[in-house]
Parts: sequence; structure tokens; C-alpha cells
Amino acid sequence: MFARIRKKLPGPKTVAFWGSVTGAVGYYKYNKHESQKLLDYYCQRAEKAGNETMGSMDTARKVHVYIAVPMGELGTRRAREHWEKYILPVFAAGALDYELTLVNETGVDADGAERVVRGGVHQMISEEIKERRRRQLEAEEDNGELRLWRAAIEERESENEARRLKKRLGDEPGMSPLELWKASEYPGVMDVVAIGRETWVEMVNGISDGAVGSLNKLVPALVPLNQDQPQQQQITTETRDDGAEVTDTAGGEGTKEMQATAVTTPVEPIHIVNYDRYDDGKQRVELPAVAFISHRMLSGWGAVPQRVWNFFHDQQNVDEYSRQALQVVFESTRRVVHGVQELETLGRDEEELPGWKGQQSMEVVVDSSVADRLQIYDTQNDTAPA
Repeated sequence: MFARIRKKLPGPKTVAFWGSVTGAVGYYKYNKHESQKLLDYYCQRAEKAGNETMGSMDTARKVHVYIAVPMGELGTRRAREHWEKYILPVFAAGALDYELTLVNETGVDADGAERVVRGGVHQMISEEIKERRRRQLEAEEDNGELRLWRAAIEERESENEARRLKKRLGDEPGMSPLELWKASEYPGVMDVVAIGRETWVEMVNGISDGAVGSLNKLVPALVPLNQDQPQQQQITTETRDDGAEVTDTAGGEGTKEMQATAVTTPVEPIHIVNYDRYDDGKQRVELPAVAFISHRMLSGWGAVPQRVWNFFHDQQNVDEYSRQALQVVFESTRRVVHGVQELETLGRDEEELPGWKGQQSMEVVVDSSVADRLQIYDTQNDTAPA
């Protein structure tokens, strides 16, 4: 009898296999439960900000979140998953409105390999601050010429937008209501949030450039209605002896036996509005408060062990990233920056990750006068209301 029972029992290898599988699955489920419990804790704390009463004329707070391509990646997919998993739930619980901008610019290097083009966040933030400085100069009584140029630029931008829409409608049956609808502008200066070291460096450098950089503005060129024909393209039509016509878009020269007729599209002259001539340096534009939220992107084969560990033990990531997001929900965590050195050190430890291997270190270049009046959310310490 015992012999028959022993034959039906699984062998030691089978027991070891299923024991390992059961243990791994159990620990994974435990990790998910504890991670969700920790996320719920920070969301409950954020609800205190969402439950605060507002006046009928008050505007809800709104922040602008920027995400650039992390080092070692060629897109923002994983960075967006990071945002949706750890940060967005806390913002939603705190009723914090946001505008999300994913900056994903790629190019091809000399070897034909795809690479990431940096500087998009820098350019957008810098131009936004410069526009506010230009508006201040235009509002001065003696600067009527700048107001005339502003009207001309806005007219040109409206014309270009209409031409782009006309070209779009000509290519497709129609546009969805979401594509035609534009959100109203936020009445004030939105605070900005950087996720990851790459975005952070571009953000603070862009703020400094926008606050002290040149204000000269290029008048936008008129967008051609025929997008297939560049404005500066030269078209040469040649007639051969047999009567056939050959079109050369490279502008090549014809032989003596050919009759060449060159048709050149008119090139619009470039004009730059000189705002610097009116800027005496006394104007002080309001700067947005900045917030840094970590993103330790694990890219490459060297990060596989750590990614496996995070798969089974995610509580540490929830605790760090969601806690940092909680500080942004409450305005009370803002303070003045402790000099340029604090801006330089935030997120520097991320440059030790495998994705940064072989990449050039990103340097913070901020004018001291800008750092002295810049405010920052203290995301490295938990100072939010309990």
C-alpha cells in the first residue's frame, strides 16, 4: 500500500520547481499589495489639498510637466509609463491640474544610426519666458514700434496656421473636434515639473536663458501652400533634341544642345525684430517655480538584474517617486533655491546608471541672479501636511 502511494508522490525536482514557482508568485502578489497600499497612503494625504474650498472666481492650480527622452532610450514610452504609474495618481488625488509635454526628437548621425536630439525642453521653456519679457516691453508707452511688429507677427502666425489647416484638410477628409479644439490659456505662470535628470538640466538652463538671454525675435516665414515644393528650390526644365522635357530639381546646367529655362521660387527676406534695443535690464519677469522628480531609468543589459529585483520589490520606487509627487501637490513645500549648487546636484546620481554609460555629462548653466530668485519644490524631503 505504501509503495503504491510513494509512486504517486511527486519527485524532489518537481517539488522544488513548484515550490519555487509558488514562492515567486506569492512574493510578487505580496509586493503588489504593499506597493498599492503605499500608493494609497500618499494619495490619501494628497486628498487634503483636493478637498480645500475654492472661491467662485479662483482658478485651480495647474503645473506643466515635461518629460524628455531618458538616456539609453530612443523614445518616451517607458518614461510615460513611469509618470502614469507613480506620479499621476497622486496628482489626481490632489485635484492638481496639469499639462503634459513629451519631448521626443530624434535624428540620424553620420553612421546612419538613430540618435536623440537634445534641447527641446530648453527651447520651449526659454521661449515662453522670453515672450513674457517681450510683452512687458511692448506694454511700455514709448515702445509703439514693438506693438506694431507684434501685430504683424501675430497676423503672420494666423496666416500660417490657416495655411497648415488648409493643407491638412486637403490631405485628409476632415479633422476631429479634439484637433480643432484649443484649451484656454492659464491665467498666470504655471509651475514646471521635470521628470528625470535629462529634463531637469534642460529645464533650469532654459529658465536662465529665458530670464537673461537675447529677446530678438525672427519674423516667421510664410508657409507655402504647396508643401511638396520648398521655398528655395530651383527648378530647371530642359528640352532635348528629341522633343522630350526633363525636369531637374537640383538646378543643374544644361548642355549647349539643350534650351534651359530656370524658374526660382521667390525667397522671402529674413527680418529680426530688435527687442534688445529697448531692453534696459530693469524688467523682472515672474519665473515659474520648479520641481524635480527622479526617474532612475534602467536601460541596457547591465540593468537587467536591477529590473528583475524591481519587478518583485517595487515598494521602494513607489515610496520615492510618489512621495516626491506629493510635495508638488502642496504649495507650502516651495522655498527659495539654495544657490546654483543645489540645482547642479539634483538628480546627479542618475548619471551613474547604465544608460548614461558613454554619454556626456549634462551641466547646469544658470545665472546667479536667476538662481537667487528662483523657487523650488522641496521634493527631497517630506514636508507636505500629514
